[in-house]
Amino acid sequence: MRALLQRLFGRRMTASVGGEDFSWMFPPNTMVHPAPWDRYWRDQFTHGIAGFADMFCDDGSLVDAMRANGLRTVLCVGNGISQEPRALARAGFDVTALDLSPFATEMAQKTAPPEQFLAGPVDGRSAGPKGQVNFVAGNLCDVACCPGPYDVVIDRRTLQLYPDNERPTAMNAVANRLASSGIFLSHCHDGWWRPPAPPRHATRSWFVDQGWEFWQGESPLRGRVACLITTTG
Repeated sequence: MRALLQRLFGRRMTASVGGEDFSWMFPPNTMVHPAPWDRYWRDQFTHGIAGFADMFCDDGSLVDAMRANGLRTVLCVGNGISQEPRALARAGFDVTALDLSPFATEMAQKTAPPEQFLAGPVDGRSAGPKGQVNFVAGNLCDVACCPGPYDVVIDRRTLQLYPDNERPTAMNAVANRLASSGIFLSHCHDGWWRPPAPPRHATRSWFVDQGWEFWQGESPLRGRVACLITTTG
C-alpha cells in the first residue's frame, strides 16, 4: 500500500484514499528537526508496521567481507528502529547506530530481539565474540557526532531522503567518518521502478562524481569502496 501511495501521490505528499488518511506512512519533510521523526516512528508502532524496518537487510556477504578483511567497527546512519546494529554486534562487530529521532533511538535501544531474529539480517552467519552496540540520537551532518573513523558505514534509505541540493553535504558528512580502508554501503529504494527502465539508485551519481571504486565483494579490500544496493517494490 505504501509503495502504491508513493507512486500515486509522491513520497512526501499527504495522502488520503477513500477518506482514510495515510499521511503517517510517509517520511517527514525535514532532515533537521527531530520532532516530526519522533511522530513518524510513533505512528509506525501505532499502526503495527514497525516490524518491517529490517525487511531489506541482508548483510551476510558484508559480514563475510568484514571478517576476511579484519574490519571491526560499523556506523549505521539514519538507523531508526532497525535492529541491524544488534545483528552485526551479534556477529562480532562494534556498532554505533545514529538517528535524528530520540524516540526511535530509545525504542531501538530498548528492544531485545531473540537470537533467531538477529540471525536474519546477517543471513544466518554464525555469531562471533559479541561486539558492542551503541545507540546515539543526533544529526548525521553534525561532524562532532560519532566522528569515527569507522571501518564500515551503512546508509539504508536515509541519504536518498535529502533534497538534491542538500544531499552532497550529507554524503560528505557520512563519507568523512569512513576509515582510509573501508566500505560505504548505500542502500536506496526505488518505489517508482517499472521495467524495462533500470532501477534508480539516488546516491550513485555522487559516488561517480567523487571517483569512488565500486566494490563487488572481492578481497582483499583496497582503500575506500562503495557498495550500492537498490531495492524496488
